[in-house]
Amino acid sequence: MLTNGGRLGIVFLRFIRLKYRIALGFVILQLVLAGLGIASVVFVDRAAMGTAELYTHAYSVSRSLGEMRNRLFEIKSILAHHLAFRDPSDEVWLQDIRRHQWVVEQNLSLVAAKMSPTDPAIHAITKTWHELRDFVDANVADIRGDNYEQGHRRFHDAGRLLFDRAVDSLADSMIAANAQASENVGQVEELRGELRRTVLATVAAALVLGIVLSATLTLTIVTPLARLRSAMLDVNEGDPATTVPFTDRGDEIGEIAQALEQLKQDAWEKRRSQIKFATIFESSPDIVTLSECESGRFLDVNGGFEKILGHTRQETIGRTSIELGIWATPEERSNLVSALMRDGRLNNYQSKGRRKNGELFDGLVSAELFELDGKACIIMVARDITPLKQQEELLRRSLAEMERSNRELDRFAHVAAHDLQEPCRTICSFAQLLERSDGENLSPQGREYLNFLSTGAIRMREQVKGLLDLSQVDSSPTAFVKVDLNQTAHWIIQELQAAIAEHRATVTVQNLPVVNANPVQMRQLLANLIGNALKFQPAGQKAEVTLGATLRADQTWEVVVADNGIGIDPQFHDSVFDLFRRLHGPDRYPGSGLGLAISKRIVERHRGSIWVTNPATGGTAVHFTLPA
Repeated sequence: MLTNGGRLGIVFLRFIRLKYRIALGFVILQLVLAGLGIASVVFVDRAAMGTAELYTHAYSVSRSLGEMRNRLFEIKSILAHHLAFRDPSDEVWLQDIRRHQWVVEQNLSLVAAKMSPTDPAIHAITKTWHELRDFVDANVADIRGDNYEQGHRRFHDAGRLLFDRAVDSLADSMIAANAQASENVGQVEELRGELRRTVLATVAAALVLGIVLSATLTLTIVTPLARLRSAMLDVNEGDPATTVPFTDRGDEIGEIAQALEQLKQDAWEKRRSQIKFATIFESSPDIVTLSECESGRFLDVNGGFEKILGHTRQETIGRTSIELGIWATPEERSNLVSALMRDGRLNNYQSKGRRKNGELFDGLVSAELFELDGKACIIMVARDITPLKQQEELLRRSLAEMERSNRELDRFAHVAAHDLQEPCRTICSFAQLLERSDGENLSPQGREYLNFLSTGAIRMREQVKGLLDLSQVDSSPTAFVKVDLNQTAHWIIQELQAAIAEHRATVTVQNLPVVNANPVQMRQLLANLIGNALKFQPAGQKAEVTLGATLRADQTWEVVVADNGIGIDPQFHDSVFDLFRRLHGPDRYPGSGLGLAISKRIVERHRGSIWVTNPATGGTAVHFTLPA
């Protein structure tokens, strides 16, 4: 399970992811706007270049043609002037003609570059210029060769026609260029309108996109974050009724909401744990302390500390247990801390402490290490077990005294039983001798008294033997061996053949187990139980005795000896195991009254239990358990 710090970290990381998401949205918006702006700039630039091209193309052609026409007029004027006023020594006019020819050549090149090579107008202008150039060169040669007459005639016959044709050709081309310029002006206006529409569409698209992105970010991120922030503030104030929205969303907002919901649950659980701890801390009657592990300074103590030790909270907090002297010896704390550092926690560690009044007491300490504000600390719970230790010591002494008394009693019973056997045998023997020797001489009352004496002596001998058997149960060796109860039961049946024949009994043995036990005592146990089953029968009834066993879930064998005899009243099911407990007079069912008491002592010595039930079919069932 994640800590609250870890969950806060997850929420923070998811907020960072949202920050990147918002930033990415704005970056995309900026990139789109920048792209639209760049596209608009490129389009405007291309439109401006196209517009300049259109204007420059048409008007530069017209301007160049006009310049050529003016230069032709200048050349014609210079030739006409020198043919009329002959001055062979003047060379300035020739330089002017060459200069004008050069200007015409340059403008012709410009016009040719701006017009299509297949345009017939450029061919016509070029051809006319070449003819006119040749004519001018011929006239210049006539003037420089003093052939004025020939030159004058050539100028007036062919020259005027050539100049007029060239001027007309240039004029026609200028008209065509001006018309093209007018057409280009219309195209420019159309291009300007398209540019205006494009710019307006770009601006509108940018505005719409910005509004859509802003609305999307607001609806999907900003508004949910605002609601989550409000929920987080409520959670921080510890309101358990806070409802965290958007927990069903599958994006980062949903993850943040789920983390916040878990944080709310953890915070409330932590709050409840703190309340529970504070309640237990204050209300516990035991000593509860919080202290620093290294220095031993107390951070807090409860009311049980004040009540048991006598030190107030004010005088305790900030001081150490050594300073207050609450340990019987300084080694008590060092031993406790060493064991705690080794195992990480302590449970039921016994130690001795000292109250403020100097009285020593026994304590049962449980402690555990934990971290508080980055420091190793100890939470310790100690219970004053001084009364318990006193009772434990008293009980130990009582048990020791009881064991001593029981040993003395067993020894007395054994000695008494052993010593009483001889007087009983003597009484029985002499009673029998008296009956054989003088029985015929005794009166009926005397014979009755002699019979009472013999019967009492026999019963006393049986009881003494029972006491001796009972004392031997505890004094016999405790070494256990494998004992086959099936075989033991069959031996007992062979020994009891006389009683079985007397009661016409049927004894059935059903798969008895092999157990770890004292073989002599197992023989005595089965003999007692089978003997009782044969003895306590209604007169004249055929006895039926069954021995069986089952393995229980607690890995013990439950052995049952059941009969069809007279049964035992349920109110006596417990008391029948008492010493000398008889439910019937000795004249009806003779015996010492110790058989079941000895059986119980044997079973308990084998760490088992014994009890009596009345089967639904009648009779009695004696159950006892033995370890498997």
